[in-house]
Amino acid sequence: MKLLKFLFLLVATLILSISVYAQDGVFNLDREYEIDSGGTVHLNSDDADVTIEGSDRSNVHLVVYRNIDVDGWKLGSSGEFDIEVEERGGDLYIREVDSEKFRMLFGSVESEYRITLEVPSNVSLDLQGDDDDYEISDIEGALSVNADDSDLDLSGMTGNDFSFDLDDGSIRMDEGRGDLKVRMDDGDVYVRQAAFNEIDADFDDGEMDITTSLANDGLYIFDFDDGELELNITGGGGDFDISHDNASIRTDNMFEELDKDERRSLYRLSGGEARVEIDIDDGDVELRTM
Repeated sequence: MKLLKFLFLLVATLILSISVYAQDGVFNLDREYEIDSGGTVHLNSDDADVTIEGSDRSNVHLVVYRNIDVDGWKLGSSGEFDIEVEERGGDLYIREVDSEKFRMLFGSVESEYRITLEVPSNVSLDLQGDDDDYEISDIEGALSVNADDSDLDLSGMTGNDFSFDLDDGSIRMDEGRGDLKVRMDDGDVYVRQAAFNEIDADFDDGEMDITTSLANDGLYIFDFDDGELELNITGGGGDFDISHDNASIRTDNMFEELDKDERRSLYRLSGGEARVEIDIDDGDVELRTM
């Protein structure tokens, strides 16, 4: 009996010392910021749904909504979430500051985090992220994305400089031009109606399906450890040099086979003087004209 009473008092003491945590941590921001014509928006975020749309506006309209719903037992919490925005040198720097910390005994955490940017169409974008999803449209400037485990859906991108460095994820573009640089560990890239002058693509394990014309003096480099490359040519021509280990190579009848052995295959497509270099260990390569 004394033991039961002692245990009851002990449990009651623990319950009184532990807070029941059930709250909505809501953060809202809705403001406009100045940026120079042709300036760059720098965004650093984590686990957000990011939407960026270009238009004929002259400033940047930033809307952030974040709701963290924690339901359970906690030992304590500290810190807070905030967004820092700085106008510097004609550019706009947006960075999240998240010092929230709490220790849970048990319970659940649900989050909703959206960042929406309306920007002048002539700006460039420099995006740093971790587990973000991006939907970007109608941007005329350069685009640079360095992110882990992120998906990008791009439309109406009429700039001439695209640079992507992703660990895992996917990139979808409905058009593209100029220079394309891609570094991915494991991901997929799909591009339609492109006119790239240069491509530099490096994959550990991924898939690239791209439809583009070839510039007369263009250089197109594809390096795959293990992956699939489908290259659809809509105009131009040149030399195709494929180094391979255990790869399957398919071409349509517009490609002239110049040489082929166990390690290297050479093809020629009339219509230009571009150079296409493909290095693939294991995987599939398909070359077609459209």
